[in-house]
Amino acid sequence: MYSRHYPDIVLEVRGLSDEHPLFHVEIQTGYDSMMDVRMVKYGYLIGASHSENGSDDIRVITIPHQVVIYLEEHSRINDTLQVKIVLPDGSDLLYSVPVLKLYQYPVEVLGKMDLYLLLPLVLVKYRKRFELLVNRKHTGREEFDQIVEEIIRDIETIISFSSEAGEEGRMDEETKDIILSTTIEMYKQLHRKYIKDQRVQGKVDYMIESVRQKWHTIGLEEGIEKGIEKGIEKGIEKGIEQGVKTVAKNLLMIGIDDAVILQVTGLTPEELERIKGE
Repeated sequence: MYSRHYPDIVLEVRGLSDEHPLFHVEIQTGYDSMMDVRMVKYGYLIGASHSENGSDDIRVITIPHQVVIYLEEHSRINDTLQVKIVLPDGSDLLYSVPVLKLYQYPVEVLGKMDLYLLLPLVLVKYRKRFELLVNRKHTGREEFDQIVEEIIRDIETIISFSSEAGEEGRMDEETKDIILSTTIEMYKQLHRKYIKDQRVQGKVDYMIESVRQKWHTIGLEEGIEKGIEKGIEKGIEKGIEQGVKTVAKNLLMIGIDDAVILQVTGLTPEELERIKGE
């Protein structure tokens, strides 16, 4: 029944301690009545794939840390997924997985929590709102325009947080590109099916292209600046080297002993011999 289901994201965190804890993140667009059972299955399979025999030769299966992220609102989504597992001896254990209802979090809150990679997924929640409008017999244009305005504001906020994090060094270029590309794709899906307004599309394209151009310019300026710094460093090194050679040659010309020249200039005997031969 579940043979075609696979975990969305499995992460192994290294470097914090000698242990390497596993984290399993499952992302769901909408409500799934069997999600609790699937999380039990995923937890067991992930733990089993990393299992090992203990000192008493008993296999140890460690269940990973798990969370389910829901993108669209549904009345039956609870704060926790729970399954009671009853063992043959009659004892039982409660299997619990926390739930993150992403649709409840404004973009600003996620940005302040540094959950940048989740920002584009916020746009998914608008699909259900559009569907509710489409299914109505009488849909006011004002409601439709309001949703579009909210989407535009969210995109502007996503761009703002990404730009700020990039300028402060908290986000690399690859992550910024992933966030922008995902935001574009999320918006395009909404636009193709619901918005269908070229003026809005043009505004979004302009915003994102402006940011990309800005990031490209900043990256270019940083590259030039680093190149100049490197050139200055090399120039100084070359100048010092040439100055030492000049001092050594002048001292040789006035007959100063080699031992004194080596002490004054810091040259090696081999370097001094090469200067004598120039």
